[in-house]
Amino acid sequence: MSFLHASAQEWAEDHSLAADVRFGRLESIAFQRHPEIYRWFGVDGSSAAERASRPAPSASGRALVWLTAVIAIIGIVAPVGAVAALGGDRFNFFRMDAENSVPLAGVLFIIAALTQLVVLVLWIVRGARWDALVTGIVVVAVIFSGFGLFAMPNSAAYDDFTGWEPWYPAVIASFVISLVSAIAMFARFRVRAPEAVADEPAAPPAVDAVSAAGAAIAALPAAERAAILSDRDNALEILHSRGILDEATLERALGHDLGTLFLLDDSPSGGTR
Repeated sequence: MSFLHASAQEWAEDHSLAADVRFGRLESIAFQRHPEIYRWFGVDGSSAAERASRPAPSASGRALVWLTAVIAIIGIVAPVGAVAALGGDRFNFFRMDAENSVPLAGVLFIIAALTQLVVLVLWIVRGARWDALVTGIVVVAVIFSGFGLFAMPNSAAYDDFTGWEPWYPAVIASFVISLVSAIAMFARFRVRAPEAVADEPAAPPAVDAVSAAGAAIAALPAAERAAILSDRDNALEILHSRGILDEATLERALGHDLGTLFLLDDSPSGGTR
């Protein structure tokens, strides 16, 4: 559904006092259960029908978004957490012996290195284009992995912990992978994803639109046609009562057959007070 209002009357009640009325939009909302009909209501109707026809995001697409978010969070949290474990020990922000902080930091740097590798591969697969968010994640990893190069041996020396060497390659790997990634991404700074420019849906010729809409409306049950007409006309009355439509425009709009209100959008005085 591409409409935020359940009826044309609700739309009229919320309509801005400063904006002109788009009659095709109003009648499209009244017909919102029938995109095969309101698609004929000028530019507003065809645009709304095009939005309504777009497929909903697939389960795989949503899963990819969640996976990307998780990777981004891990890519930042892992190196920051590793340095926090080492730095807290070194500067007494909290007390953690090196025999505990160094292995913890080592595991986090392993996770950071693997995450940065995944980020780099995904970035290349997706075209190696500039992405500020991805680059920011990598830069954070470079900075904190760089801190880790000094923090791990210093923290170990502070507590006379000699078992830090097996964990140090993880720090180096995290730093090297993130540094290479950062250099590659900044080198591609001018390579941007093409901006998607949506083509404005072309409104069908008015004569054809009126004919096609009229035939589709005639096929609706009489009770439904009456309910839609009532919703449309009540919305027009609401716009008039709020001072958005003047008396002459209201009379012209009420005189239009169901499904032809969009023709007022192309008239010189359509939507004026």
